[in-house]
Amino acid sequence: MRATALSGAALAAALALACFSAHEPSTDVVGVSCTRAQQPPGPDTAFVVIRGFAFQPAALSVAEGTTVVWVNCEVEGTPGHTTTSNSWDSPTLAPGESFAFEPGAGTHAYHCRPHPFMQATVTVASAQSLANARR
Repeated sequence: MRATALSGAALAAALALACFSAHEPSTDVVGVSCTRAQQPPGPDTAFVVIRGFAFQPAALSVAEGTTVVWVNCEVEGTPGHTTTSNSWDSPTLAPGESFAFEPGAGTHAYHCRPHPFMQATVTVASAQSLANARR
């Protein structure tokens, strides 16, 4: 598992390498735009949009090895949010900032530290369970 607080060009470069889909990666050089986060993800990336003091989607299921990217899409002036679990803890994300993490297999409940009513889950299917399901 690895956590990385990314903002600006570093996030854009990381996603340019990791995010391939029918849509082009974001051309916003200061980070992942909210418009990009609402498009289909690449095979190794999933997006969670933070908007209206909620994580969208509130329940995300991904395959092991997927990097989850949280993008704060609140309007300017809205207080910042975190994505915090037993496995990761992002810095406070101002509107327009992002955080990326690759969670391990299992179900991970998370919340926003400043706004604990904001809760969601990420369920990561292990490579072994996916292989068994295909048999």
